[in-house]
Amino acid sequence: MKRMLTWVLAVFVLGCSGSESLELEELGQQSSELAAGYVTATPSTVRINLDQTNTGTTNVCWNTTGTSTAEVWLSLNGQSEVLFARAPSGCADATWITAGNVFEFRLYSEMTHTTLLGFATVVGEGYRGGSEPNGCPPSCPAGRYCCPGERFCRPNNTSCN
Repeated sequence: MKRMLTWVLAVFVLGCSGSESLELEELGQQSSELAAGYVTATPSTVRINLDQTNTGTTNVCWNTTGTSTAEVWLSLNGQSEVLFARAPSGCADATWITAGNVFEFRLYSEMTHTTLLGFATVVGEGYRGGSEPNGCPPSCPAGRYCCPGERFCRPNNTSCN
């Protein structure tokens, strides 16, 4: 009787642990399937007066749901990606946009770099001579403002160049 009870207990433990690990695996798979998010870059075309500077700025913002963290990776002209930012959501200025280049910001769920949630493409466009008219958006969201001559909204805690 004692041997029979030990055998039944062993079968019960093995049976439970097998289905539990399968359930955990399925749960992990479902959580990555439920992840959603978006990434934006403003402006998407960065106009750079090459008589005054060699770089321009875009503001990259992203937001995710269904994931504990996210990563924004950057690909320059289709080359290998490099990490730009890591957080479930946020905004960051890319102050090094250059003319004649294409910058793709790709948002991934978690840190596995496998579930692409979205991307935003930025083109650096150079011009010479004169000044471009103020290209500020009609209104900036709360906590942001536009500097004269720029075409994007900055966080209030930053200054104009």
